[in-house]
Formats: sequence, structure tokens, C-alpha cells
Amino acid sequence: MPVLRSVVRPAVAVACSLVAAQAIALEPAEVFAKVSPSVWEVRVIGPDGKGLSIGSAVVTGDGTAITNCHVLRGGKQVWLKRGNANFGARLQYPDVERDLCQLRVADFHYPAVTLAPGNSLVTGQKVYAIGNPLGLELTISEGLISSLRTDEDGRLKSVQTSAPISQGSSGGGLFDADGRLIGITDHQVILTLGQNLNFAIPADWIAEVPARAQKALAARAAAASAVAAPSTQGMAPAPAPRRTGELGLNQQSGFSTYLKKTWPKVFVAADGDHYYYWTGQNAEFYALSACQERWRNCRVYARNDTVVEASEGTGERPDAR
Repeated sequence: MPVLRSVVRPAVAVACSLVAAQAIALEPAEVFAKVSPSVWEVRVIGPDGKGLSIGSAVVTGDGTAITNCHVLRGGKQVWLKRGNANFGARLQYPDVERDLCQLRVADFHYPAVTLAPGNSLVTGQKVYAIGNPLGLELTISEGLISSLRTDEDGRLKSVQTSAPISQGSSGGGLFDADGRLIGITDHQVILTLGQNLNFAIPADWIAEVPARAQKALAARAAAASAVAAPSTQGMAPAPAPRRTGELGLNQQSGFSTYLKKTWPKVFVAADGDHYYYWTGQNAEFYALSACQERWRNCRVYARNDTVVEASEGTGERPDAR
């Protein structure tokens, strides 16, 4: 009998733990009611003033939200929308490598999500994806964690789920049965893969976005400043400015370096002889955002190798109405 008691007691303890866990878990409707105020639709407007893309975003703090960087690609303005509520947003911190971009939103006071630590996740647990698939506002789908994908060092790099994720859900949330954020849904990953093979970016990465973005921007600035101003002897003159005013000496030096960069690229000038340029996708959005974090009156001076009219590059933040 003593042996029997030693076996039964642990079994009872495990059973009690399972019952307690099930008692805490919320019903799908409760999860939706709890977290839906923190999930918003993202509408991106292109340089031509027309709608460019639709995605989702999750509130992570007072006046901040997180989305996928690829949702913002090519955009001039960004808006967060739900029902009749609309808020202009601007890019604050881009972590392009991990496809996570933090948005700053003025007068935006909505509940931030609670994050679920990556080490608390288990394969097989129930999860819920909430986003705006195909522009259908606030849609919830149910599934399981199919797998926890790790890198060579054993660190979580992706959450695979059976919860359906469709175009427009990029940047939305994947939540556990307690309404905690597990990850940011990333439809981009599944475009060329099979149905029900869906992934989310770990929520643990969100806290790292500001530091990683600042480090990347600092590296770009250092690389630009490290290039010595080339001799102008024998060089073709830079394109003549049109209505944008003459560049200062520091800006001229930077523009000479900029002209050697590959497309796509954008050069932004600011007051005080400051400048910033960005190469790669969504160059104008990133260049203006980075410039506006540092200086005043940022304006697009050139796109690729063409100097633009002043009216084409106002330097307004995307949240300007």
C-alpha cells in the first residue's frame, strides 16, 4: 500500500494541475472580447494617394503598435482603422531583418496586449489568430501550435500554427487561451507554401525592436559618414536642384556618396545642412522617418538619381492630416 500511495499522489497532483489550467483558459468568445480592442487594421497609402495595401497591427503600449514591415512597403502614409475610428501613424522603429516595425500613433490610448514568454509555449496548445484577412475587420480563427521552430542555438525563431492566416492578417496577433500574445502573424511566410502551413514571429522579439532598429540606423549612418568625400575633378556635376534650394556643403558631400548607391534609393535633406538616405525597399518611408526622428523640415531631395520638385517631397509625417 505505501507504494500505491506514492504512485497515486503524483498522479492526482498532475490531474489537479490539468483541471486548474483548463479552468483558467478562456472560451474563444472571451479571448476575442479581451484582445480585440488591441488589434487594428492597417491601411497604407502610396505616393499617388491611392490605397496600396491592407494589413493588421497589435497595440503594444500607449501610442505604439507593432506590425510587419512588409505591410508598409512602398507606403507614403499609414493609418490605423477600426470601425469609424482612424488614426494616422508613422514608422518609429523598423527591424526589417525580422519583419517587425513599431508604429507611433498620436492620441492613441488603447489597451496593450500581454506577452506570452516563448519558453511557456508548447506544441499542441490551442491558439487564436485575430486580424483582418482580405480586409474583413477583426476576424478570429482557431488552431494549434503545430511546431516551435528554433535556430541552431535552440532559440525560438518562429511559431508554426494550424490557425488559418490569410492576406490582410499580416501584422495581426496569435494569442493563447489566456489572451496573451504569442506572436505576430506573418502571411508573407506562407505565400508559396501549403495551406494550413502558417507562421508567427515570436512575441519575445517585440521588446528588441527599438534597440535593433537604432543599431541598424546607426550602422547606416556610420557607413555613410565613413566614406570620404570624393574629389570632384573629372566628375560629372550632380543634377541641378529644382525649387528645392541649394544643398549645403555637408549635404553635397553626402549626395555625392548617395549617387554611387544602387536603386531603389531616396535622399532626404533637412534644416541645418543635415541629410539622410536609404537604399532598398520602401526607401522613401524609411528615409523620411529616420530623418524626422533627428531633424526638422525633412523633405525628399532625390529619388534614385533624379532630383525631384519640392512639392513632390513635403517631408510630412504619415500622421499629418
